[in-house]
Amino acid sequence: MTRTSLLLLTLPFCALAADGELWLVELEHNDGLRLQFQGAELELGNAALSGVAGNDELRPGMRLAILSRDGVAERIGMADAIAGFLPTSQWRRAEASLLAVTGRALRLQGLGVLAFDDDTRWLNGSPADLQPGRKLVLSRNEQGRLTEILIANPEDEPE
Repeated sequence: MTRTSLLLLTLPFCALAADGELWLVELEHNDGLRLQFQGAELELGNAALSGVAGNDELRPGMRLAILSRDGVAERIGMADAIAGFLPTSQWRRAEASLLAVTGRALRLQGLGVLAFDDDTRWLNGSPADLQPGRKLVLSRNEQGRLTEILIANPEDEPE
């Protein structure tokens, strides 16, 4: 596939990202109707696919960029291929490994630095569980403020 055709495949995804919610997540389960992720799920619906031939090729462990609206996936692509064309400021839900913590700032692999405040909701853990290598699931509001931090498997050792 040429670079131009790859760009053309991703342009509709970029244009629509502002209208829906952009998720940068790892797939845990696909039953053909719903896509499940760490702490959330989306209906598969009739989502347009980029980088995979069909819904049955969406397998656990895949890193996906998903444009969703009202809990239904509208466009799905491979996060590694699409993320370079999308402004990172547009994501609403993302999974990333924690690289470092400085005060109330988190440095995350692939997401950069994000700050949390007293209004940030903690799910399945607390600031005491923030250790480098820990996998975090983050949610932001429309203004980009971090609203929730879910610590995936806080009982496991960080990677």
